[in-house]
Amino acid sequence: MPSRSTIWLRDAFVIIFAIYVVVSIAMVPWSNLKMGDSVLTTCPTGCPPIVNFPENNYHHYDDSLIFDWDGVSVTYNAIIKDLNNETVHEVNLTNINSTTSSRLKEGNYTSTIFYKGIWGSNISRILVTDNHVLDSSSKITLQWASVNVTYTLQIREYKETEVPIIHEVSGLIETFYEYSDFKEGNEYAWSVFAVDDFDIKSEASSQHDLRIGTTKFLAFMLFNEWELPFLLLGVMMVIALQAGVFLAREEKDD
Repeated sequence: MPSRSTIWLRDAFVIIFAIYVVVSIAMVPWSNLKMGDSVLTTCPTGCPPIVNFPENNYHHYDDSLIFDWDGVSVTYNAIIKDLNNETVHEVNLTNINSTTSSRLKEGNYTSTIFYKGIWGSNISRILVTDNHVLDSSSKITLQWASVNVTYTLQIREYKETEVPIIHEVSGLIETFYEYSDFKEGNEYAWSVFAVDDFDIKSEASSQHDLRIGTTKFLAFMLFNEWELPFLLLGVMMVIALQAGVFLAREEKDD
């Protein structure tokens, strides 16, 4: 017969393990298991940057946070036509500011570079028009100045009747930004949009909510990432298996 202390140890371990399983399943943010935001391909003035971090409904335990998003692409359309206005070379380019035609016959040609805006937009603006005279059969190489993109980040704070912008920074070249003036216990929202050299603004990313200073407890910090409770659950199951084998052997020996 197993000793009374062994029985208590076994029962206590089983109870603790059961409580952990129930709590971990209850606290996992199941909403985070959904697919990420779909990538838009059609936007009037350009599609918004894709947000990487922090995700929506993020809980942060500190007053400093680094926002991170993907850069947006710019697109061009390059066309070369002959004297009969027939197109001999046409290509759509993304983040590339040069192109070379196939070998063309001698003659006169006209090239036009269209700026098609930030990815997904329906803008068309002529950047460069040029004439080319070929004395012999050869290729034509076109190169033009790139259209640059910067980013504007807006941070809002939830009030009783409004969500005012409390911080806005524009002209960001990098796709990240650190902000460290949050107030503990407050709720915020943030979004980012792109601006090109022609001051054309892309659509803004959706508002992403975050809470500051509400995850002081280690358990909340761990369960904020849904992968961690399952990893810990696997570790606990291995420990439970080993403990069960050990207690079973002890009971057999008794």
